[in-house]
Amino acid sequence: MDTEGGWIGFVRQGHPSSLYFDVVVEFRGTGNMDTINRNEHQERATSQVLESEKGGSGSTLKIGLLLIISFAIAMPGKASLCSGDDDLNALLDGVAEIAAPGVPSSFFVYGPESFPVIVGAPRNAADTVRAPVIAAGCWQAGRVVALGHKGYFNSSTLEKADTARLMANAFAWVSGGGDLASPRIGVVGNAQLRAWLTRTGHDVVEAALTSESLGAVDVVAVDMGNQSAPELEALSAFVRAGGGLVTAANGWGWASLHPKLDIINDFAGNRLLAPIGIQWLNSSLKRTSPAGYAVAEPPSELTHAVKAFNAVEAHIAGRRKLTQPEVDQTLYTLARTIRALPPNDVLFAPDLQGFFSNYEGTRWPSAKHPVDESDVVARMVATLFVSEHHRTPPQSVRAHPAATDFPGSVPANAPRLTRSLIIDTTVPRWHSTGLYAAPGDLVTVTVPTRVANGGFFVRIGAHSDQIWKRPTWKRMPQISYRFPISASRTRVANAFGGLIYIEVPKKNPGFGRITVEIEGAVAAPLFVLGETDPAVWRAEIRHAPAPWAEIAGRNMIVTTRSSEVRGLDDPTAVAETWDRVLDLAADLAAWPPNARSSPERFVVDRQISAGSMHSGYPLMAHLNHQSNLVDAEHIRSEGNWGFFHEVGHNHQHKDWTFAGTTEVTVNLFTLYIYEFLCGIPMVDGEFPGRRKRSWAALMASYNFDNPTFEHWKEKAFLALIMYAQMQQAFGWDAYRQVFTTYRVLPNDERPKSDDEKRDQWLVRFSRTVGRNLGPFFEAWGIPTSKVARDSIADLPVWMPPNF
Repeated sequence: MDTEGGWIGFVRQGHPSSLYFDVVVEFRGTGNMDTINRNEHQERATSQVLESEKGGSGSTLKIGLLLIISFAIAMPGKASLCSGDDDLNALLDGVAEIAAPGVPSSFFVYGPESFPVIVGAPRNAADTVRAPVIAAGCWQAGRVVALGHKGYFNSSTLEKADTARLMANAFAWVSGGGDLASPRIGVVGNAQLRAWLTRTGHDVVEAALTSESLGAVDVVAVDMGNQSAPELEALSAFVRAGGGLVTAANGWGWASLHPKLDIINDFAGNRLLAPIGIQWLNSSLKRTSPAGYAVAEPPSELTHAVKAFNAVEAHIAGRRKLTQPEVDQTLYTLARTIRALPPNDVLFAPDLQGFFSNYEGTRWPSAKHPVDESDVVARMVATLFVSEHHRTPPQSVRAHPAATDFPGSVPANAPRLTRSLIIDTTVPRWHSTGLYAAPGDLVTVTVPTRVANGGFFVRIGAHSDQIWKRPTWKRMPQISYRFPISASRTRVANAFGGLIYIEVPKKNPGFGRITVEIEGAVAAPLFVLGETDPAVWRAEIRHAPAPWAEIAGRNMIVTTRSSEVRGLDDPTAVAETWDRVLDLAADLAAWPPNARSSPERFVVDRQISAGSMHSGYPLMAHLNHQSNLVDAEHIRSEGNWGFFHEVGHNHQHKDWTFAGTTEVTVNLFTLYIYEFLCGIPMVDGEFPGRRKRSWAALMASYNFDNPTFEHWKEKAFLALIMYAQMQQAFGWDAYRQVFTTYRVLPNDERPKSDDEKRDQWLVRFSRTVGRNLGPFFEAWGIPTSKVARDSIADLPVWMPPNF
């Protein structure tokens, strides 16, 4: 349809929850109706952002005006829209491999005119799964290339592989694909990039993110970070009017530097590019080639969220049969996108909401009916629910059907209470309250005004493990949620319910002891060593109606089902036993007194993120361990290798744990706790524990005539024998002394590489015990440098007897 010099009327239609308007637009210049329709998604997104920021119906006129301006300023003679494969081919022309500066972050891409350019390998995903490290797209009359690390602007990166060719292609493409003979490029900061562009024959000036400065250039290059709203408005207008943008940032790096902010809502790059469906993730990528990322073929269409969604719909309808690698890729792309979509998104959210409405309740994951990775519909619906839960106002949250299955329901007649608690804010991390939020119930938390926006959170749910990456889900993938305390009164709700915690920031906020009031919660069994009267526990507290309970000591708080403690007359021995376990671990690690700033936690769960147990905060184990967790006699008399092992991980130090020994040095703590808590030392060449492991059998499997480090590293208990031999010869005190030397090392003396770790371990242990362990290390096949071995040559050689 010819639209030259005419008026065009069209109606914007969309999802009922979206703020779309009927608009009549005066179009000036040359164009056609197809051009307008292809821009409509982006106009909707831009309009939505303005409406949400400005607020109220008075914004409608401004939005209409924005659309008039958007069409009026389209630049004649300049390619204004993406044209599919041609754009990708232009960007990848002559590019076979690019560098990976540092550890780049990934994107999710979901805009109709945006596309992945180069992909990397996400961490903790199937081997075939990929995610964008570079993305590009068109924004009305302009073009954008976004890179996953600002190091792509550095000269050292540009010199590696085909990175320079990619960057040259990117600047040419965003300038209109060659329509401009010599585009003027404005660089914001970054002297290295300006120098490289100048050397390669470009017309380069230093620029600022103002309308005046941007009006003098055709393309701008800028690192994204914390740009102001006026700067983002100027940059947005520049690109939509036909300007080119090459931008770079490390999403996960920004998130780590801004722990109190949200990468989707607060990161300037994401706020800028939300209208075209390109967003940085708080997620890093592994390399796919020696230099960084291979470009053997174009990215799979399934790395684009909308195309992945369309593939799912085709798969469900029987029009397409997804292979398992395609299912892996599709679910990864969609899960990441769904969980991180910007608020009020209009590009993709309406389609997702329609899908959720069609399939909600198809099947929720449970112990009886787990959902495996091939069940695309059930996985997507569960993911969509979690995403919506994040966005749902607390007063609108309702109990989820799966909550009854896990973590469990609350009796309908359980009283809703209001309690005041004292929280010591000099103790960081989670503070137990002895209260439980029933699924879907609204809970109100009141704190002193000075605490608001101080980095405090309310958490509902002890089961903080997210199981997204597990091939099978036996419960919903996320059931614990935290809410920032940004006002004196904070209302919270969790569709799955859970124990209520007040989270205190690690950095001492300086508020001392504060009073917190919690309203609308249910009582949960909580025993605090030294505070709870055992008589009151027996008569009242252990019978509290919540389904989960806690026993808290000085060093450890254990969380288990309430059914496991209702028959426990006095939890004192449990708390004291766990305190002793943690004290012993700290003793071996040579921690100074009062080094532990807050108690550790141990939580049992139906399904955890990795292994049968894992370390961290909290330590996690499966439900089959819940009885032992609160059985002091079992822990003290029999011992529990798994419990002690995971506690050990929380006391390991990277300086004396070189590659292959993460699951070895940890068991020094296991052995130490067995000996001094349970009275079960290593005897007769055997490790303690339920499954006793004979040294002789393990050593018989090792070729001491030709020892290899790789073989040694593969067998954790074989490697542990070496450490045990050193302990039996020199005692535990030698280990404590060596660990003390590491603890007080200045930073410039700490090992910087794995080779240095092995060398320092040899030298420091040898010097501590006054014996040359070089030949002993060689006998086991542990590589060390000649310099390290020569440095201890003055000491008498030691080898174990009959070794």
